[in-house]
Amino acid sequence: MRPLRHDGDPNNAGIAHKNGSIEGCHGHLKRAINDALLMRGSSDFDDLAAYRHFVDEIVSHCNARNSKRIDIERAELQELPVRRTSDYEEVTCASRHRAAL
Repeated sequence: MRPLRHDGDPNNAGIAHKNGSIEGCHGHLKRAINDALLMRGSSDFDDLAAYRHFVDEIVSHCNARNSKRIDIERAELQELPVRRTSDYEEVTCASRHRAAL
């Protein structure tokens, strides 16, 4: 078993079978952008807004394939709470060996 990195991130960078479902969509999008750039024949854009528009079109095309499933899920979504809920658990830890701290 691999230890956690110092920042507490449990993802295993570089180990595809561990992070496939997490990183898979990112990889698909990167490949779609690279393919579209190859088809376009150039990676030069007039400005950042033009590049963002280019990427938005690719993302919209990718999302269109899932639109029916997204609409089904969207119909089931509930309103968000007014305030953010706690996403942590408080734990009190008493140490018998204070010198070790």
